[in-house]
Amino acid sequence: MSYNPMDLTGKVILVTGASSGIGRAIAVECSKLGATCILTARSIERLHGTLAAMEGEGHTVISADLTDTAAVVALVEQLPKLDGVSHNVGINNRMLCSYAKMESIRQMFNINFFSIVQLQTLLLQKRRMNKKSCILLMSSLATRVQDPANGFYACSKAALTRYMHDLASELRPKQIRCNSVHPGMVETPLTSHDFGEDIMEKDKKRYIYGRYGHPEEIAHLVAYLMSDAAEWITNSEFDIGGGYQLVDYKCAAGGNARKYHLAQHSEFVAA
Repeated sequence: MSYNPMDLTGKVILVTGASSGIGRAIAVECSKLGATCILTARSIERLHGTLAAMEGEGHTVISADLTDTAAVVALVEQLPKLDGVSHNVGINNRMLCSYAKMESIRQMFNINFFSIVQLQTLLLQKRRMNKKSCILLMSSLATRVQDPANGFYACSKAALTRYMHDLASELRPKQIRCNSVHPGMVETPLTSHDFGEDIMEKDKKRYIYGRYGHPEEIAHLVAYLMSDAAEWITNSEFDIGGGYQLVDYKCAAGGNARKYHLAQHSEFVAA
């Protein structure tokens, strides 16, 4: 049988943050379904690593720092008409409100929110989005979770989600669909760096299957939303968290947010 409602043949999709993690998986999985992908991230070497794992021909890699306005303008000028864009850039810097560092907060919002808004605005102004195309924003299950050490990251992702809803409403006459995906914890190179093995093992118990997600599992949902099978889906938030228990959650350190923060940031031990 050749019928596949998720077939992406003939679609051109821009994938940001494509050098690693979820962005890389999205590029690879979309290529397997026939899409022609344009990959962007800061590291050209890692982008070529993603390219080597993809199927099909005609894919493009463009190195760009999406926090640099000139680089974003140059990127958009090189793009053809798009049938989809998957926004995946993002960083996290866990900190308590009591120890907030404005420089770190600004950096998170600059990457997680403002860089995405700037790129998407230019894509629309330069008419790079085809009719019936799809815009996908990578939010986070953190927006649903009360975790004192992760509040600022959650705020940056919540802003992205709110932006999605307004964008979906604004672009409705053009039949451009906008949705957001909210993953739980996913096994990426950054995961163990952020938490450490002991905290990760405790946190995994809150997932029904006792594990974190895999990037490919998030990519499969994104591929579906990019396909014509999802043509009636817009203005929607999709949680993909492995049945994560949201009730009575305190923080990944087992409830002692201050202890967690001090363990991760030795400069505050004296405080």
